[in-house]
Amino acid sequence: MAEYEFVFVVDGITLDDHDSVHTLTEDLDAVVSSSHGVTRLTVAGAGPDAVTAARVLMERVHATAPRVRLVRLDRELVGVSDIAELTGRTRQNVTQWTRGQRRDGVPFPAPEATVGRSSVWLWSEVDAWLGGIGLGDGELRPTRAEATEIDWLLQTTRKVELALVRHVDSPHVRRVSKLLAAHARTTREFIHYLVKNPRVRDPRGRYTILVCSPGDGAVDVFRRLESFDHPVVLATVTNRIHALVMVDGEGGAAKPTELVRGMTVRDWLGMIALSPESEFTVAAEGASTKTATISARSPMDLVGA
Repeated sequence: MAEYEFVFVVDGITLDDHDSVHTLTEDLDAVVSSSHGVTRLTVAGAGPDAVTAARVLMERVHATAPRVRLVRLDRELVGVSDIAELTGRTRQNVTQWTRGQRRDGVPFPAPEATVGRSSVWLWSEVDAWLGGIGLGDGELRPTRAEATEIDWLLQTTRKVELALVRHVDSPHVRRVSKLLAAHARTTREFIHYLVKNPRVRDPRGRYTILVCSPGDGAVDVFRRLESFDHPVVLATVTNRIHALVMVDGEGGAAKPTELVRGMTVRDWLGMIALSPESEFTVAAEGASTKTATISARSPMDLVGA
């Protein structure tokens, strides 16, 4: 069994998420870092090959920190200056390597891309070449082909987990719930929509979706949304599945629009379409009832129903 080093681009976690960072560090001996708004997870995994090792790691990361999603491998691109720094050699020395002036018979890897006027290389390929002259860092990394296969696995085998809540247990709502569960496994557009809205997850890392019928009473659905202690996706169907992230209102200058008895969810969707930035409220029902405001954000029409 060989041990490979992986650098994954991840979402669902930041450096401020101290509990998740601590768990990943302690349980997986991983390093979480962030640069230019991109969060990375560096972790080692063992296996007969890099793809098998990555597959095991995917499951371990999910079991250890359900909120974390492995998006893709970081290809770790390096330029001449980077290679010089990593090897302790001069830029001139590295430039000679890249031009094929050293290590006869074994050409330097081809550049991966050009940034401005400078070439950049895959560090995994450069390090493998450096190993032939005793300058590699000793770490095993996925080959180009293995990295491509691992990225494919990340896109096709990782599903998001839903916490589906039915507003009413009707055949229509059950059908929509079943559709959403299928989309969470197979529809990249829907998966990316959820992943971009991590605030709608419950403590177990599941994405909370309240499913209702367009004919349900808007006030009753509003009250149901109020009962959650975190933002929730509201999903319903007319001729397409509509998804909206429902969040607490921010109390802006504009007066919230009041939903009244007799209005349906379909009516509410129409109001949101006309005024996407609006906040909504319902009348307090008795002195003990707290008046809340809710806003709809990140609208999405998913698929034909």
